[in-house]
Amino acid sequence: MNHPFIRYGQAIVCEDNNLSKVDEITNVHIKQTLEACMEKFRCIPSETFEEKENIKFSYTNEDSVSGIKNKPDFGIYLSPHVITSDGAAATTWKYAKEVCALLGKGKNKTFGALNATTPMAGDYMKFTETGGTTKANAGLNLVEIAFSLISVMTSNKPSIYFWDNSSNFCLIPDLSENNEIVDFIQFFKRMYLTKEKDFFIGKVLPPEKGKRKTYKPNRPNLYAGNFPNAPKSFALGSVALLGAIGEFTKESEYSEQAKRVLESLKNATMYQIESGGAKPFFYNHYVVDLAKQGKLKTIVDSLYYSTLYNQGKRFGKDVEYQKFDLFTSRFLQLFNHAAFKDFLAFRAEYPKEVTLLFNTYFIKMEKIDPQIVSSARSLGKWLNKVAYFAAKAEIEAGSSNYWEKLRGVKSKVLVELESSTFSSKSGDALIAQAITRAGRLSGMDAPEAAALFMEKTASGELPLENAKNLLIAFSRLTNKTEKQETPEELKGEDDEMELPDQSEI
Repeated sequence: MNHPFIRYGQAIVCEDNNLSKVDEITNVHIKQTLEACMEKFRCIPSETFEEKENIKFSYTNEDSVSGIKNKPDFGIYLSPHVITSDGAAATTWKYAKEVCALLGKGKNKTFGALNATTPMAGDYMKFTETGGTTKANAGLNLVEIAFSLISVMTSNKPSIYFWDNSSNFCLIPDLSENNEIVDFIQFFKRMYLTKEKDFFIGKVLPPEKGKRKTYKPNRPNLYAGNFPNAPKSFALGSVALLGAIGEFTKESEYSEQAKRVLESLKNATMYQIESGGAKPFFYNHYVVDLAKQGKLKTIVDSLYYSTLYNQGKRFGKDVEYQKFDLFTSRFLQLFNHAAFKDFLAFRAEYPKEVTLLFNTYFIKMEKIDPQIVSSARSLGKWLNKVAYFAAKAEIEAGSSNYWEKLRGVKSKVLVELESSTFSSKSGDALIAQAITRAGRLSGMDAPEAAALFMEKTASGELPLENAKNLLIAFSRLTNKTEKQETPEELKGEDDEMELPDQSEI
């Protein structure tokens, strides 16, 4: 029973029953925990919803709604932390009841690994004593299947409903010590309780001509993530969790435990698990450190509000933004050169709060002198300002769609400057091309603070690729002047995450 999914269920039982050692677990403990998990199998409206805009939800078990067909029409949904599919939910419930009965009678039985009881059964088929897997058909004894079902159904794990493919997924750590897993679970429960009331509020969808004749409750906020500061994009879920934990380092009541949990995640394999699959990943040490400083949540949120040059402001389920979020998440997880290059390939403008992320990456991962990074930042900021003023000079003030046109022209100028930077064959050519073109556009001189970067680039002391990446990354940061002049309603940084209309799901 050394597999992380099994051990997570073990740790849940220990935490539920205040046990210090796995050896202290009995069938009674396991049965009580599994039964408690079963009481949170579904989410259901706790009040009438006709002619209302928002309603409260609560948990219920499967038996209480078993006679209701087309459950979503009545606002009854599989809870987002239950890691199975809607189609397999009945099977999961059936096995949970059977396991509880066998535990109560003290009987044993061997079970086959199914997606309904062991979500990763499609990826691996048998546990090994060292935590590995084999391709043989899996056989799990009663206690193993019980722990697996607890992991499937416990609400005490970070979980999100992914509406693109109508599935639930969770994030669990593979920590070497049971007490570390228990510590993670205890802290997650503390985080959850700080926002519990907000999680169970859901909007009601009104009747829609030609589509729906009745009111229908949408999924409550819980489905966007069952932890505070849940991600605005589902692709950012794994790093948003890290950022959410980091926010609690600012609270004296939670600070020490939050830092301890974050430190344990530095050396852990994380698993993103959904029905039929498990994806392992790691958190880079420096990204964890940003979370421990309470900085990561702001960075993640800011990256969400980046604007792709060729797309304009984010709106709805834009495919290009979904791709951008995916590669942003990959960069924040891996934090290496290859992931950064992939991230940079999406031409976008970032809020200035992303500066700290770039500083950390270039200094810690690329090992570039902090003074050179600071100097490059000055030149990049100047280029962004040049593009803004060039756009202002071209677009007539007060014209219709002024700010939209301004962003479009500014994006074209930034693309032109980036293309010039990318095509440079040497350091001195890079400086000459970038400065000359920007100077012609603005009539301004480069800032004095950029001298060090320019000197090191022109001499070749700073590798050309590093110089290009520095200049491009920092030139994409929105300048202070533009931020101050842009009307508040167009900044878009107060948008709330909303689950989409689920009426057709």
